[in-house]
Amino acid sequence: MNTEHLLKIAEQIALEEVPNLSFKADSESPFPVHFLPDHLRGVLNALADAYKAPKDLIACMQLGILSSCLGKGVYLSSNHPDPTYGQTYLLVATPPGVNKSTVLKWLSRPMKKVQRNARKKQRIEVEAMLARESKNGDSPPTRKAVSAEIGKTCPTLIVEHSTQEGLATTLSHNNEYLGVISSDCSGVVDDLKGSKSNGAFQGELLLKGYSGDPYDTNFKVAEDEHLEEVRLSLLWAGTDETMRDFIMDPRITSRGLLSRFLFAEVNEPIPKRDIHRRIIPSEIESSWETLVEGLLTHFWQADSPSEVVMSKEAIIRVVEFDNERIDAQYELTQCRALPERWAENGLRIGLVLHCARYGPKAADYEFSSDTMDAALTILKWFIGREIDLLENYQDQDPVTDLLKSKVFEFLVKNGPASARELTRKVGLKKKFRHLLHKWVEEGELISWNASRGPRESIHYSITGDNRAPQQQEIKNNDQ
Repeated sequence: MNTEHLLKIAEQIALEEVPNLSFKADSESPFPVHFLPDHLRGVLNALADAYKAPKDLIACMQLGILSSCLGKGVYLSSNHPDPTYGQTYLLVATPPGVNKSTVLKWLSRPMKKVQRNARKKQRIEVEAMLARESKNGDSPPTRKAVSAEIGKTCPTLIVEHSTQEGLATTLSHNNEYLGVISSDCSGVVDDLKGSKSNGAFQGELLLKGYSGDPYDTNFKVAEDEHLEEVRLSLLWAGTDETMRDFIMDPRITSRGLLSRFLFAEVNEPIPKRDIHRRIIPSEIESSWETLVEGLLTHFWQADSPSEVVMSKEAIIRVVEFDNERIDAQYELTQCRALPERWAENGLRIGLVLHCARYGPKAADYEFSSDTMDAALTILKWFIGREIDLLENYQDQDPVTDLLKSKVFEFLVKNGPASARELTRKVGLKKKFRHLLHKWVEEGELISWNASRGPRESIHYSITGDNRAPQQQEIKNNDQ
């Protein structure tokens, strides 16, 4: 055997360049805040100091809020034939007690102010219109009459929680754009997974909203209307449990909804409190309010969208990134369909950063390679967090976990139930009934034969539920 020849081959393989797999789990690196525009860093530092909240959390929320301001009014022109809009789907999870609700409330305050002013203006206009049409000009229209005339057409920039029907109704009166922002998204995720619709997936509108696709609203909410160009932005904040339920649900992952999201878990320790007076400087508050209101006023419901053109160097950066992703595709199989949308999400982040830097005049400036580099650096931070979460949960069986959550939720709400009842009302098929015995053995459930006749009727209950028979009753019945 020519061992010398084999040795040379081995040496050649060793000398070949090993792919630089920059796509790997990372739960430790901090959010690259130095890639944010200066005024965003100023707001971030002020909020972190005032509310003792993690900077990673605040940075994510800033991106989500600014994304929600862009609507359909501005898009990025790259080397792709279709435009890229700036709406992002973002989910961030934290432990309780880190002030995520307070921070999100502060960041979204200027949006709510613009919404209030728009509704007030509309109300004045409708009242004047009704007064002109009234036969009795001496009597102004009643508040009830004005509200009835407005109906569901009141200007709505953001909602916290809504069903598919509710979103479609609002979108049909809202220039087909909406921001869905929630600081406690557990209910949103439960509804999305079909907790109130017999387990039917409720995410079709979210799938359409990301890509700007037409959506049929004829089922309940409109009179023969169709949404022609839906665009949604989502900013959800929740707990680690909500994050786990979301990213492991097979209905969400199999339909491609998860790949549209940027998601991260922030697990920084809660800092100790102190007695120092903490305030947010007025100039910081004014800076944020001016930026948000400027973007909303100029872009949110613009009659025609503004175009931001990418420089050739910026296009090269994102193409290199996407090719790097393609080269590593076999090493990224555990990421499911996430990598396919990484480049697009990088462009969306880049447009948000560009608009944050230049405000309403964003279309007057070329999209630079520096902005693209910043966006891709931020994107890779999200990628590290996403891969880490997937690796942490990959050993768990999503079907088993989903069934367990549904069974336990039913038993907590309704009390003891038979295996047959769990099959009919929860969807626990016979092939999964062995799980009930497992949960009994693990002490999470108790079981007993509730039949008074010869035919066995095994019932189950959450351990410790006072609606279940006492242990002595169970023993006597078994005898």
